[in-house]
Parts: sequence; C-alpha cells; structure tokens
Amino acid sequence: MSARTPSQVLLGEGADETFAALADRTRRQILVRLAETPDDAGSVARDLDVSRQAVAKHLRILEGAGLVRAARASRRRVHSVDAERILEVSDLLGIVARGWDRRLEGIREEAERRDREPRDREQSERGLGEVERGEVGRGEVAPSAEI
Repeated sequence: MSARTPSQVLLGEGADETFAALADRTRRQILVRLAETPDDAGSVARDLDVSRQAVAKHLRILEGAGLVRAARASRRRVHSVDAERILEVSDLLGIVARGWDRRLEGIREEAERRDREPRDREQSERGLGEVERGEVGRGEVAPSAEI
C-alpha cells in the first residue's frame, strides 16, 4: 500500500469518519489509554471509569475510522492504536500548523513594518524640516539636493 499524502488524508474517503471519531472526548481518552498499553475493552472501561458497553461502542467507531486495530489474544480482543493512521493525521495537522505559522509570521512582520514606518517618517521629516525652516546652525552647510 502506498503512503497517502496529507491532502489525501484530509480530502479522501473516510476523512469525515476519522475526524468525527476524534471529535468525541471519550474516544480521544480511549486512544490515549491504548497508546500507553494495548488492552481489551473491559480493562479500558475500568481505567476510564466508563461502562464496558460504552467503550465497546467507541472502539467500534475508532476501528471504523482506522484509528484502532483489534487482534485476538486467547478469548480477549486486544485493541491497539494504528500508529500509521495516527501519523497520517498528525502529518496533516502539522502542515496546517506550519501554514498558520507562516501567516502569523507575515502578520508580525507587517505589524513591525507599520510600527517602524511612523518613526522613520518622523525622523526624515525632522531632518528635512530643520533645513527648510533655516534651522541649520551658523557655519553649517545645508545638505544639497544635488549629488
């Protein structure tokens, strides 16, 4: 299977299902719990103080979104986070974050430029004003416009 680009993750089939699965706080808690230690629904339910039935329902949604996998271990179904899928989502969010970082940097640079602009104008007007008003001291030569 070829690696999907972040755009394919965001715009491809299943993206809505993935982000809908991540939109629920309990499912995010389950993901964090399973990232620490793969386990069965009963153990996760006890650790999170949620009913086993609720955890099982959330796990089905997370599996459907491709965020969690399940494997048989004896009579237990052990769930684990699909690291590859989480990495795809993480890469996508990283691209979005870098885009915002670039935009914010541009805004910061523009704000600094605008902040400097009045000071630069004021300094140049102050220098020109002295010459125009004849405030150049005796013995000083006014700067020539010709060079």
